[in-house]
Amino acid sequence: MSGIADAFQSGRRRAGSEPRAQNKSDSFQLGATWVETVFVPAVTQADQSLRQHGVGVRHDLNLNHSSTNHPHADFWLVQTATGSGQSYDGPKYSINVVDRDIMLYKPGASGRSLGSIDNFGPEQMNELLRAAAEEYGTMFRQE
Repeated sequence: MSGIADAFQSGRRRAGSEPRAQNKSDSFQLGATWVETVFVPAVTQADQSLRQHGVGVRHDLNLNHSSTNHPHADFWLVQTATGSGQSYDGPKYSINVVDRDIMLYKPGASGRSLGSIDNFGPEQMNELLRAAAEEYGTMFRQE
């Protein structure tokens, strides 16, 4: 019987020195953490920067593992100050974090990978927001 106990102890030692196998729940949490620590701060900062120009960045998140199998975040630009009462909403960008891969979807375009949560940090997120702001600028109407 001591062979079984030795095998168990050996397994415990090995488990302590090897990376833990990632399960789907861990993968979801890694994606949700990326949304909370990279996506949300970048969108919040972009929104604050654009306010002086009568533009805002809206976002919607789904980080509830019981309702979706991957973290999901949408953002779009909107006109916040209008003289005529009309509002111009920009296209909605949807981000899905599947395992560690960040996928971007927007109307009229195929989905594309932005890379891994390990490589797509605040600088890359800010660049994506800058491109969206430039695109929105071509639609924006000043009153």
